[in-house]
Amino acid sequence: MDEPLKKLLAGCRRGNAGAQHQLFERYHSDLFLVCLRYARDRPEAQDMLQDTFLAIFKDLDQYNGSGVFEGWLRKVTVRTALQHLRKNNPLRFAEDYDLLPPHAFDMQPDTELNGEAILQLVQQLPPGYRTVFNMHGIEAWSYPDIAAELGISESSVRSQYTRACKQLRLMVDKLFTCLI
Repeated sequence: MDEPLKKLLAGCRRGNAGAQHQLFERYHSDLFLVCLRYARDRPEAQDMLQDTFLAIFKDLDQYNGSGVFEGWLRKVTVRTALQHLRKNNPLRFAEDYDLLPPHAFDMQPDTELNGEAILQLVQQLPPGYRTVFNMHGIEAWSYPDIAAELGISESSVRSQYTRACKQLRLMVDKLFTCLI
């Protein structure tokens, strides 16, 4: 860890508002993108981000300097997003998601398949699918770690991930069909 970051973290640990603001300014954009992947929309992601920074400042003493600080921040962000989902939007890991009708798209047929469009597709996944997809496909958590964190079986995690990928493929196919 570089010396300026050490000083910044020391200031945050002392409760220095200026240091906390600097830390927020330095990392809020990256962490907001993580929150956005777990949220249904931007306002929910903003709530998650606020909760994330409260958790970061509260638990900063738990970061002992081993490992990359940004990795620790991402882990806090994911855990905070999961807590938010549990509290406000209980995760459902039900088999009946296979029976969902195709999603309605907010995107126009001339939409490019760029990062924002992909994010919109991921946000349309049911909460259980979206959570497992983000944790495994984006954050690279292992199936056993996801199962332990969410309190479900490893086979449910595998199943949810497979179904999330299948649902995303269907959404992308539908989008491309509209483009042709």
